[in-house]
Amino acid sequence: MGLFSGKKKDKEKPEEITPSIKARLDEFAERGNQFEEEGRYEEAVQAWKEGLDLIPEPRQFYSETVWFLAAIGDVYFQKGMYRQARQCFDQARGNLSGDGYGNPFVMLRLGECCLETGDEKNAVEYLLRAYMMEGKEIFEPDEEGEDDGQKYFDFLRTHVEHIE
Repeated sequence: MGLFSGKKKDKEKPEEITPSIKARLDEFAERGNQFEEEGRYEEAVQAWKEGLDLIPEPRQFYSETVWFLAAIGDVYFQKGMYRQARQCFDQARGNLSGDGYGNPFVMLRLGECCLETGDEKNAVEYLLRAYMMEGKEIFEPDEEGEDDGQKYFDFLRTHVEHIE
């Protein structure tokens, strides 16, 4: 068989995630959430990666992929590992289910990662997309009062007119 022989996986209609796989995905998601709450970030990432590995190929067709990538990317972001976080959020953005590009959290974190890695042009684009979807509220602190969203909002205001 040659390099280009056989079926093209990207063109195939993705198979449905079976109820048993869905149940296992939920278990890995919950386990990762629990580890994250306990501050056991490496274990959380590992649980979410194991869940991601259960998703049938091609993974980019499933909304579950977005969730796992965003969870992993968020831990990387919080740890200041912006390049790794950007890779996760970039993959989530490109998800063919449509759940990544239309997800304000994915756009916000992707914009924040771009800014932190010196890519101001893309930072403006993704931060503006997050703003257009959720308004200024998306830049406000979370329930624990954490997250320096004001820094990113101020950056956006200096690069885009008429944002208040």
